[in-house]
Amino acid sequence: MAARRTQKSEQAPAMPKYLSVFVTENYKGNGGEEKTSYTRVGAAFPHRNGKPGFNIEITEGISVSGQLVALPPRPREES
Repeated sequence: MAARRTQKSEQAPAMPKYLSVFVTENYKGNGGEEKTSYTRVGAAFPHRNGKPGFNIEITEGISVSGQLVALPPRPREES
């Protein structure tokens, strides 16, 4: 049986080349509202063989504990 072709509009968006990895910390803002601080601690790269999953590289010298969050990189702002 031949593989079914999908239209481009049905395909999932392209995965970024890497995800930034952050550790989060919750705190109270000046008005007493709950806020979250994100500290970048590394990057996650999709497996080279195309199988689901990521290799996570933590920046050398950083001690990490708690919840990790992986987000797509933001475009750099022009100065």
